Amino acid sequence: MYRSLKPVHAVFAIGGVAALAAAPAAADYGSWATVTETRPIYSQINDPQQQCWTEHTVGTETYRLQDAPVGVQGTVIDRPGIGNSLVVVPHDRDIQRCRTVDTARMQLQGYEVHYLYDGREYVTRLPYDPGSRVRVNVDVKPENNY
Repeated sequence: MYRSLKPVHAVFAIGGVAALAAAPAAADYGSWATVTETRPIYSQINDPQQQCWTEHTVGTETYRLQDAPVGVQGTVIDRPGIGNSLVVVPHDRDIQRCRTVDTARMQLQGYEVHYLYDGREYVTRLPYDPGSRVRVNVDVKPENNY
């Protein structure tokens, strides 16, 4: 004996459409809340920077006469009895010196926002200052009586 299931499918199809139609009624919706206080939130950031300067130095270099660079001009110091005469060569140099200096700076991280909605005070953190009011999502659910 063969029975058709078409009426049963029709009931499930109608029930599914009804469930989809009811779904938006249980969904969140948006509203506005009054902002009562806004505080910026900062964090300290270390920003190391390199400081360089040039120092002018005047000095001398001493070479053994036989090891002195060719063409160098300086004062020859003769050391009788010891041998190995010396050449003292004056020099002027610019030397670049650098150091790293820690520089702290404050960076804005966001805002602590206090707001009132439906007679209750709430606190949240936002990446921007919302001004005098803030958009909130409201979740509406039926009350469970069982």
